[in-house]
Parts: sequence; structure tokens; C-alpha cells
Amino acid sequence: GYCFSYPAAARLNGDAVLLRWTKGMDIPGMVGEPVGEPLLKYLNNRFKNSSKKIVFDSIKVINDTIACLFAGFSEVGYDSYIGLIVGTGTNMACLMPLNKIAKLNMKSEDLIPVNLESGNFNPPYLTIIDRMVDAISNNKGSQRFEKAVSGGYLADMHQTIFNTSLFDADFNGGDMAKMINDPEGYDEEQVKVAKWIFDRSAQLVAATIAGLVQVLVEQSPGKIKKICLAADGSVFWGKDVKKNATPYKDKVSEELKALLPEGVTVTIIDEMKNPNMVGAAISALI
Repeated sequence: GYCFSYPAAARLNGDAVLLRWTKGMDIPGMVGEPVGEPLLKYLNNRFKNSSKKIVFDSIKVINDTIACLFAGFSEVGYDSYIGLIVGTGTNMACLMPLNKIAKLNMKSEDLIPVNLESGNFNPPYLTIIDRMVDAISNNKGSQRFEKAVSGGYLADMHQTIFNTSLFDADFNGGDMAKMINDPEGYDEEQVKVAKWIFDRSAQLVAATIAGLVQVLVEQSPGKIKKICLAADGSVFWGKDVKKNATPYKDKVSEELKALLPEGVTVTIIDEMKNPNMVGAAISALI
């Protein structure tokens, strides 16, 4: 099982072909190529002369949101499940009936895990600051939602609002979080803007979760009341050590209360240990 956190097209043999790089990553010569095959070859070469006679004959490549979704299956008693990543990048995955996915042209109501690539959503009401952050990125015009909410871009937003010369070259989302949680010594306006950026990110994430919930509820009328949300990512689970709190996750929870359809609940389960590894292992067994 191989967890791969970039847009890729699944293949029937379990491998996947890289469609494009995101989150500022760009390794030449990989787009359009299978991502699992090189690992499979490496592992077989690595153990070729081993006394254990280990042979790997297949590989299952899955997105990190799918891995997170699978890891969430350990929680029972829910009508549906959502996997969410909010870290360097952002994305969601869920279970959908086969007959609701038009391109599959199937009548079955069985469920299939779907990687939504929601980071590529182009939301309305973005600001001129969002456009400026997009303009300096290496994938201009794509992943607009990701650039508005994820850790790979939040510091760029802050530095765009203020003069970049005020900050070290490696100023990042983690530095912003420290600024918010321990504001002493920082300019009050900079702290206020940093908090606004994080709060807006959490609000936007909550809005996309609520939108997905509406889709799931409409696809299976009367069947979905309790939804399990398995989340991963440094931004989502960022901790305020002084208050022993998870302010971003708490903000998402707060916003969801106002946005969810009546009678539907979303439970954000506790932070999981190695969800990508667990999900990848489950995929290898399927």
C-alpha cells in the first residue's frame, strides 16, 4: 500500500499515474508516469538476494484522503464517512453510491470511495490577496481553494498583505500559528491578520464539509444522519500548547453547527496515529 498525496489517475492494476504536481512541488519527468511501479521495482530489487525470498507482485496507490477515510472505518455506528486533509495542502474523500457517479454508468447502489480533489475547487468571493498569492505560485489558476486554506500558502498570504521584507525568508504557517498563540513581541496588526487568515481558512473548510454533507444526504434520502469525519494535517490539528487546545479544529466544529442540514451531525473523531499508514495497509488488503 502506497499513500500518494497528489492528483493521480487510478489504474486497474492498483497503480496510479501522476496528473499534476500541487503544493509547490515539481519533480521533472514524473507527470504522466506511474508512481507505484518504481517503488515496486525498488522493493523487489532490494529483496532479490534476501534469504526471506520476498516478492512484491502488486501495489495499491491511494490518495491520502482515501487513506484517512479508510482509517476512519475503525469508528463504528455511523451512516457515512468523510476523510479530510488540511495540512500543507487540502482535499476530501467520501463514500458515494456507484449509481450516482455518471461516468461509471452503473446501476448498483453499492458504495465506492471517491477522492474529490476538492483543493482544486475555485470558490467565489476570493480576494485580491488570493489572486496575488495565486499569481506567484508555480501552478497559477489551479488549486484555488487549496491556496486559500492550506498551510503551504497561508504564510504567502500573510506576507503578501504585509511587506515581505518584514519576515524571514522561511516564514511559514507554523510561524503564523506561534504568532497567534503567543503574540508577545509581535506587531498587534500582524497578529490580528494572522488570526483572520486562520479563521477564514477554518470557515471555508467547514463550508466545504457542509456542502459535501448536503450532497451525501441528497444521494441517499433518509439514510444519512450521523457522519464520521476523519481528519489529518498539521493545520487542522495545530495545538495551542498554553491552552491545551486545538483552535483550528474547534473553529471548524463551531462553524459546522450553523451550516449542517437539520437533523444531520458530523462527529470529528480524535486525531489518529499514522492514518496514512493505516489506510494504505487497508488498501493493500482489499
